[in-house]
Amino acid sequence: MRETEGRWDRKAVRFAIGYPILLAAGFFIAAFTFRGQVPEPVAWLWDADGGRAFVPFFVYLGVGAGIVAVVGVLLGLQAGLQGRPPVSRKIFMAGGVGMSMFLVTVLGAGLMGQVGARDARDTHPDPIVLASGSGATVALTVVMFMIFKPDEQWSPRDEEALLDVLEPERARNTFVFWAHARPSVFVMLAVLGVDLPLLALLISPWLSLVLALVSLAAASMLMLRVSVGPDEVRLAFGGLIRVAKIRPADVLRAGYGAVVARSYGGWGYRRRGKLVSALVASGEAVDVLCRDGSRFVFSAKDPALAERVADVLRGAAAQ
Repeated sequence: MRETEGRWDRKAVRFAIGYPILLAAGFFIAAFTFRGQVPEPVAWLWDADGGRAFVPFFVYLGVGAGIVAVVGVLLGLQAGLQGRPPVSRKIFMAGGVGMSMFLVTVLGAGLMGQVGARDARDTHPDPIVLASGSGATVALTVVMFMIFKPDEQWSPRDEEALLDVLEPERARNTFVFWAHARPSVFVMLAVLGVDLPLLALLISPWLSLVLALVSLAAASMLMLRVSVGPDEVRLAFGGLIRVAKIRPADVLRAGYGAVVARSYGGWGYRRRGKLVSALVASGEAVDVLCRDGSRFVFSAKDPALAERVADVLRGAAAQ
């Protein structure tokens, strides 16, 4: 029987279950060696003055190891579902590994901070263990995301290959591309999006969060995903925020050429009456006029792609 047969990817499921359980067992065994070196009961919750909530040593170890195993398995199992998109499975696998490792780091830092103490009320988590463990967790999470390769029963490439064979004309008219602003613009936004929130932390963490979100929103409005097909053309900023859907059957005229974003209200999404513009920069764009009088102007990556989109829309309109 194949490893990927059925609903579950067996190799991924075995790792998703085995890794958190082995990690939890390793934590329990390693932490057990500190018995007698920590106060009884031990602290599991702290404030600025020290420990504030306490449990017996073996409860700390047992419950902590159980949480590591359960959280890691629940997240990791999501990566074994064949029906999930590959990117989603990679995120869940990396999240399961990273979260279980981070929980061990927190538990270990809390325990190490109490070694040699007579009263758990006078303790705090060990900052060195917490910092080094968190750094290792981030690195391990990124590595797992990069190396985990989900097995697919039917991939988008298979779908495209079948489409090429059955409907070659439709396949040629089905494609996706991204249009975006110049890299220097994103570099400037990245600098502002990092420096300003860090400075705002001195005033308010909420202000810092708002500034970071504004920078992220501005960056997303400078990345346009254009999905072209014989049945419709979809425009989505950042690949997620859909701003327009054009049905080729409703198109009266389609053309392309260089435009100045300022003439249409600037970068990003603009709507003035029946005119909708989705421009990420001045330059090559597609200009579409529909039968109901609505007009769409949106950025294209280059002249060749702009011409290709216009041809798809014109071809459908002619039919």
